[in-house]
Amino acid sequence: MPRYLSLRRLFARWIEPPPSGVVEASNFRQGDTFSVDICIVTNCAFVGGNASTTVTELRAFTAAGLTAIIVHCPVKRSLWKRNWVAERFLPFMDKIVPADNVKYIKCQTLIARGPRMVMTPIFRNLMKRIDGERALFVVNNSAWSENGKPLFNWPALFRRVARIGVPHSNIYPISPIIREECRRVLSKSAGPDLLAPIDWPPAFKIEDFPFAPRTHLTAPVVIGRHGRDHDGKWLEDAEELRAAYPCRTDIVVKIMGGAETVKKRLGALPSNWVVEPFGTTGVGDYLSQLDVFVNFPARTRDEAFGRTIIEAVLSGLPVILPPAFEPTFGDLALYCEPHQVSGLIDRLVSDDHGRIHYINACRREAAERFGSHTLLKRLKTRDTDGTYSPTLDGGSQAFRRRMMGESAPETNVTA
Repeated sequence: MPRYLSLRRLFARWIEPPPSGVVEASNFRQGDTFSVDICIVTNCAFVGGNASTTVTELRAFTAAGLTAIIVHCPVKRSLWKRNWVAERFLPFMDKIVPADNVKYIKCQTLIARGPRMVMTPIFRNLMKRIDGERALFVVNNSAWSENGKPLFNWPALFRRVARIGVPHSNIYPISPIIREECRRVLSKSAGPDLLAPIDWPPAFKIEDFPFAPRTHLTAPVVIGRHGRDHDGKWLEDAEELRAAYPCRTDIVVKIMGGAETVKKRLGALPSNWVVEPFGTTGVGDYLSQLDVFVNFPARTRDEAFGRTIIEAVLSGLPVILPPAFEPTFGDLALYCEPHQVSGLIDRLVSDDHGRIHYINACRREAAERFGSHTLLKRLKTRDTDGTYSPTLDGGSQAFRRRMMGESAPETNVTA
């Protein structure tokens, strides 16, 4: 490396260090030519769901005896940011190679995750050096941020994928919400029909989330959620924010991941809030401290999926969400407006028998629908419509309607 470039990088690190949860890596996998079953290409600097999902897929494929690598394809143009990776990837650096180091890759299946990444010149040039038999382009975020800023262009994405030239290339939405957005936008423009018949949601290693439902809910009921702390993760309106996480003496609001945004919007944290940063405990340990999972992001945010929601379901927590999530999670959650959260929590406390039956059914459905074992099935699926929402048994549906304040016929529920 030229001396002037080394000095430039040192100066850049000093004025702009990696953000929280991201580090500068140096121990990438060595080599420039690879022959593997699965090649996952993504921007490894993305934290949160992207990192967790990519690692889960890597672990599942290798456990099944498939050879797999991850290609780190950054979206940042600054040279000193090229080696930034999310901390979640650090135990797997022997499987990660930078895009600039790739000379040639032969693979059976290419999984490219991240539409912004796919539109970069780095990715376009990388694809000239990848020979794949099949390509899956996973769209894991909306085309717009919560403030309306464009993140990518749907027609341009379809054109880019069509020009790449990999046989059997398709675009896979991460959820029904993103699929509907895609259809809505593309209905107004002509272009190649590359939309896959099934979604490609995140997969979960079920064993990472021990199922430990509360036998009884007693005061104080502990509610909360874990996630990054930024504007899009919290309701914009102060009164709605207070209502979604009620300030009551018999309720404790326990948050992991920070709540500075809440402080700004409310002036101060309510007295019943307890906030911890990430890293204080593991996700499983944190979820074991909750009675109910409550997640109300900004109304302007089109949440593509929400890994934390399935993590809560797998851990045995009833989940309360706004109705916008219903196309994705179906019967796995209870939906309401912010001002209805308090009453819904009271109804949950009053029916331990029905709640236990319901969350057992939710766990079974979530494991069957989103477990890491489904990845191998998805690789073999080409023509089946897999966009349906999770559906539970009649007793569980009746319980959901009662909890959400809807009229429902009496149904015998067996725990």
